[in-house]
Amino acid sequence: MKLEGVAAEEAEKLKLNAIDGEALKILEENDLDEFKIGLVGRKQIMFVSERRREGKANAALDGVEGWNVDEVEKWMDENGMRDEGKTMKREGVDGVVFIRLQAKDLSELGIKDFKRRKEVMAKIEGFRNQFNKNEKAEKTPK
Repeated sequence: MKLEGVAAEEAEKLKLNAIDGEALKILEENDLDEFKIGLVGRKQIMFVSERRREGKANAALDGVEGWNVDEVEKWMDENGMRDEGKTMKREGVDGVVFIRLQAKDLSELGIKDFKRRKEVMAKIEGFRNQFNKNEKAEKTPK
């Protein structure tokens, strides 16, 4: 089973645990803990799982979800978070992962300072809210 957008190492862990296309549709993020899959891999796998449930497994990625790690780093840098952007690039955070980050994820990515995590998350949440607002506006019939 090829999982587009998921690191080969993480896809192999799923394969070793007999997670096929059908099982992927019912997979929940906490199920991945037992497979020792890291944060980025978990977010990517859950995105693939969501798309399979929605019947969009092969659809092209739009907007932020299509960003690569360099584009995530660039946005972070442009928004006053250069060090955190470098961290995200090093950890492999692409658009799929970036738009789904939660506060607890920042610590796992290596952003240890509590106050800084709050600042970073506030900026990401502001961006995500704008992204979601734009997505809804594009889908609303005129």
